[in-house]
This record gives sequence, C-alpha cells and structure tokens, in this order.
Amino acid sequence: MKKFNRILFYITLIISFSSCNTKGQESVQILSDTTELNTQVIADSLGKKEVSLLFLGDIMQHGLQIESAYNSATKKYDFTSQFKYVKPIFEKTDIVVGNLEVTFGGPPYDGYPKFSSPNSLGNAIKNAGINYLVMSNNHVYDRDKAGFENTIRVVDSLGLKRTGTFYDYADKKKNHPMIIEKEGFKIALFNYGYGVNDNFYEVPNMINFLDKDSIKNDLQTATTKNYDAIIVMMHWGEEYERQPDSLQLDLTNFCLENGADILIGSHSHVINRMEHYSYKSNKVEEKEVLVAYSLGNFVSNYGKWRYCDGGTMVKFTLTKEKNKKLKIENPEYQLIWVYRPIKSGKLRYHYVLPFNKAGNNYKMRDSDRNQLNVFLKDSRELLNKQNIGVKESE
Repeated sequence: MKKFNRILFYITLIISFSSCNTKGQESVQILSDTTELNTQVIADSLGKKEVSLLFLGDIMQHGLQIESAYNSATKKYDFTSQFKYVKPIFEKTDIVVGNLEVTFGGPPYDGYPKFSSPNSLGNAIKNAGINYLVMSNNHVYDRDKAGFENTIRVVDSLGLKRTGTFYDYADKKKNHPMIIEKEGFKIALFNYGYGVNDNFYEVPNMINFLDKDSIKNDLQTATTKNYDAIIVMMHWGEEYERQPDSLQLDLTNFCLENGADILIGSHSHVINRMEHYSYKSNKVEEKEVLVAYSLGNFVSNYGKWRYCDGGTMVKFTLTKEKNKKLKIENPEYQLIWVYRPIKSGKLRYHYVLPFNKAGNNYKMRDSDRNQLNVFLKDSRELLNKQNIGVKESE
C-alpha cells in the first residue's frame, strides 16, 4: 500500500540520521538492512493494516456481444475490448469481485434465455484484473449439468477464486466461504442466490440459495473464526425495480444481526441505493456496515433499455488496528455505462466506460451522448437522494 511505503521511507530516514555518528561501514550496513523491510512488516509493527476492494455488477454476454467478439480472421472470440477502459481502475485495487452471470456451457454460444459464452471470456475477465467471482445466480444452470460443471472448470483453470456454486459437497467445503487473504487481511465472502431458472439442477452439484437457516449457520460459524471481515453477496430482488423490496430489507437486517459486515447485491439489472452506517442491535454491539442493494449491470447488451444500459461499481478501503474494530473507509461509487458504437451492420463494439464527478471526454455520436446523459442523470438523481454515506468518486 502507498501509505505503508511512505512509512517505510520515514523509518529509513530516521534510522539513517540516528546512525550518522557511527563508522561508515556500520552505517551502510544499517541502511542496507532497513531497505530489506517490506510494507507488511511495517504494518504489523504498527498494528494497522488496510486493503482496497472494488465490487462490480452483473457480467453478462448477450448474443450480440458474443457475435461482435468473433474475429473471422483468427476464428476466435476476443472479449478484451469490453474491459479496456476499466482495467486501469482494477489494476489500482487489491481485490476486485464480479458477479459472473453466464455459463461457459459450450456451443451454440448465445445470450438470453440460455446463456453460454466462449471460454475466452474467462481469459478476458482475468486479464482485466477481476480476480474473484461469485456464481450463484438464476442463469448458472442454463446449460444443464455439463455447462454448470464446465463453468466451474474454466474458472478454476484460470486460477480465479470463486464461490456460490460447487461440483459437490467436497468442493463446497473447500470454497464456501471464499477466503480472501490480502495485505494481511483474512476475509470470508459468502454468496447466495434466490434460485435457478426452471427450478432444476442435478446432484451432486450444489448451489447456495437464500435459506435463512443455512445463512444463519454460515454467518454464526464465521464469527467464531479469525476473520477480519465477513462479506455477503446476494442475487436477490425483483428485476428492473430501482428500490429494494421488503424481503431484501429483512434479509439485510438478518445478515447484519448474525455477523455480516458488508452486503453487496445483484440481479435487478438496475442500480439501487447504497448505505454506510453504524449498526447496533440487542444482539450485536455497534459496528460499521456497508450495504449496496444492487450494482446493476456491469457489461451487457441491454442497449436502449432505460436504467439497464449501465451500472455502478462500489469501492472502499478496509482498515484495522490491533485490538480495534474494523473500519470501512472512503466508500464511493463510480458509474459505468456500456458504449456500443456500430461495428458493421447490426454488430456493435461493447466498451464499459467509467465516469465520475469530473465528467468525461469520450468521443461519441450525439445520439449516444444523449443516451449516456439520460443514464447519468437518472443514476445520480437516485443515488444522490437515497445513498447514505456513499459518495460519487471525484
């Protein structure tokens, strides 16, 4: 972390000055030893650690996206361009988590209603810097058992961590919850979804569903472990609704009551509000919490569907000092919009463009600019009015 690098500089400087009266060789040796210190050692000695996290909405591939990614010269699919403009943001973040709402189910490749994308989408996700995936959603069994298992196989082959769906009980035991260890933090991440389309899946495959008894047991068990933070990612709510419903509000309180620190939602394909506040109940002592009910779509081909043609990312820093409570610092959102300039005929390129308060200088046609401005206006009106303690990035 940059802060730790500054601390290292000052400690090195102090040691250098304190040794100025020693003989030259000894002074050089002291300075050499100091330079071998790493930021984690400094963090441990000060009893403070920090890690940055970024969460994305639904990673989708509709039919037109898949067609547009096909290179007739190489006869291969390349999805790299979709992540081109957000990759620099990911590279500056320690932990980037996305919701994979497609399968790697093999050909024929297609989008709604039975999503199956080429395996190369997984490569593009990894190369962009998305290093953790949640996978419990209603489309995860779109291509039946073979597609379900190949999706897991592809994700694992890329070295990406995942949770929410599992080959069998042994796999679930290994990957539920997802354990993220970064910058001295040990984080437990749980993922649950409301169900799968057609309400069918085969054993021994396992999928985490929104069952209160299971969630309570998972969270209460996690509180007995040595985790610095407990995060729950939910696939919930009603599609295209811009407000969380009563079930979501009830589940939020239920999870916080039973040990969760952070809740991140998906499924509605539109943005819902975010809240950062102090939570306390008769059962739980006061703690900082963060809730984002829905981040909307990250990448998709919803085209001119109002409210669905973009989404938001939420970023924050977790900090913890020895013997003190977890802090959730500087939570902020950054709007993203899927720009679809014409490629050839009905085909279009797809680029996820990030935005902040400072505006943007992307060049595009007036018709696209007008659609973008509607999305930005709608999103900011909702979030500026309803968010609690989560601001837009500068």
